[in-house]
Amino acid sequence: MTTNALRMLIGLLVIGQAFISCIPQKNITLMQYEQINDSSYANKFVSEDTVLKEYILQSNDYLYIAVTAVEKELSIFMEPLGGINFLNQTNQALIGYYIDDEGNVDFPFLGKILVGGFTVREAQQQVHQAARRILGERIRVEVKLINNYVNVLGEVRKEGIYNMTKNRITIYEALTLASGLNEYAKRKEIKVFRKVNGIQKVYLVDVTSGNMIGDNMFYVFPNDVIYVEPSRAKAIGLTPTFSLTLLSTFLTTSITVLLLIQQLSALNN
Repeated sequence: MTTNALRMLIGLLVIGQAFISCIPQKNITLMQYEQINDSSYANKFVSEDTVLKEYILQSNDYLYIAVTAVEKELSIFMEPLGGINFLNQTNQALIGYYIDDEGNVDFPFLGKILVGGFTVREAQQQVHQAARRILGERIRVEVKLINNYVNVLGEVRKEGIYNMTKNRITIYEALTLASGLNEYAKRKEIKVFRKVNGIQKVYLVDVTSGNMIGDNMFYVFPNDVIYVEPSRAKAIGLTPTFSLTLLSTFLTTSITVLLLIQQLSALNN
């Protein structure tokens, strides 16, 4: 067997082994945005001007609402007696009022109040306006978003649903909640799925970029879903130490083929 034939044989063996262990990238990637129904195209995040600055309340959110007056006896009948019990970070039970499909909350004695489509601060003003018609001006209104969770999945060290202590956190804080990225994570196009005015938005965030500092920071809001795609290294079955593994495999295969050829040549002679 000639040298060129030997080289070709070795190359075919190595290539064949790679193809056998390779899994198509599309078979292991979730949430491929081309397949999302009724969604916008994926937007590469450039600056804060391209996304919302504050979270907008929407249907299926839950709000903690408290109304108090200087004269306690005037507002005591508005103390929350019904709703959904939530536990906050300090394990304090909070009564949650559901935002329905029309964007309203049904608050005792005040009736339905439109809060969907507003920020939390604006929703507080909406409740204040409704309450002062009954209690007058000397009142205090408190509104908090209860279901402030973010979903993180994909190539992170600990997938899960995490509670946010604020109404927005940076993309880096969100990834830290999931114990950071693993070795297979595709860092230049992390997908953030967000529903805005009933439309599913997809943002592609490059967390390796030094431009995301200060005013250009990408913020994560409640109900966002963060998905970190796997790199091609995972698709072809390479480990984080793939260079040593590949070299070892190549040398072992080459030596085995050479020994086999030598034995065949010896038998023919």
